[in-house]
Amino acid sequence: MRSSTRYEIPIRGLKVTGKEFMLRYIEKIYIAAAFYNNHIVLPYWTKSMLSTISYLGPENVFVSIVESHSSDNTPELLREFDASLAKMHVPRRILIQDTAIEKPEDLSFDNRIEFLAAVRNRVMEPLVDYGGYDKVLFSNDVYIEPESIVELIETAGGEYDFACAMDFNHYGAYDAWVLRDRLGHLTSTIWPYFIDKPSIDLMRQDAPVPAFTCWNGMVVFNAEPLLPIHLRPNRTLSSDPLSTPLPRTHPLERGPSPALTPALRFRKSDRGTGECFESESFNLPYDFRRVFGLDRVLVNPRVVTSYDFRFYVWFKWVLSHRLVRWWVRDVYDGWGMERRKMVVGPEDQVWVWDGGDCHPWW
Repeated sequence: MRSSTRYEIPIRGLKVTGKEFMLRYIEKIYIAAAFYNNHIVLPYWTKSMLSTISYLGPENVFVSIVESHSSDNTPELLREFDASLAKMHVPRRILIQDTAIEKPEDLSFDNRIEFLAAVRNRVMEPLVDYGGYDKVLFSNDVYIEPESIVELIETAGGEYDFACAMDFNHYGAYDAWVLRDRLGHLTSTIWPYFIDKPSIDLMRQDAPVPAFTCWNGMVVFNAEPLLPIHLRPNRTLSSDPLSTPLPRTHPLERGPSPALTPALRFRKSDRGTGECFESESFNLPYDFRRVFGLDRVLVNPRVVTSYDFRFYVWFKWVLSHRLVRWWVRDVYDGWGMERRKMVVGPEDQVWVWDGGDCHPWW
């Protein structure tokens, strides 16, 4: 346990002291990430993550990272990060130049998704083997501030099953392949990104927006659905049967109740059953919803991430200036393009599977 003496946590915009801090953070967070040729973003990411871990308390986190097949200095940067975590006495497993998952020569379509799912499942192994953590914070190779990470964890006061950041590139919202609104519909890449009025109203308030699925650079989610049944504390999973059946074409199976349903894994879509061709990061929140009945999926518009520092600066700081913000929201306001959905493929061929829109590209 930490000393009861007064101390301050050095994260910009967040200051919590002594007893208040100890009472506030009792959840255990499993921090997960996979990296490949990410030497540009890693110094920023590791600095933000070290500050976040200091704030949460090293005793309250576990860090699991898998790096494989990199040809830049990503391995060296992760060794430095590992050394920093060791000084803080952070429990961790950091696999560098890992060869457990064979990388296929052809990374198109299903091959790519199957490979990425296997890598993400490799990252989750310590949690699956031993349990002991309440939530998973899974990060992509993004720029983000430590206070934004904490804000994501605290989305809606922690009352969520799956909370997602927002990621951006030059034209706006980036990961429209995964994101679906609360009705399961495709979204826009142009402000305010969602098309239905209740979601737009929440975006204008910078409030969490319900979604069907999301990922968007960084997520925090309930750990229990990924734990084997015998490791679950069952603080969040119901022991009663769900009232709605699984779609007949869903590739997974339920147990007699969520508490007794087999653990989820990252997976590719089952094209043989007619599922959308989607990523492993779409299928996890989708399976939370359909297999476990965990439908509190939220997008937190206050949590900004990007894979490119130029766009990160633009969306994190430039667009947050009060005058720029006013112009974007009250003058520009999409200029009539905001209701144009981001569709990968012909728009007139969008199809619906199990209540959600499917991109028609394959």
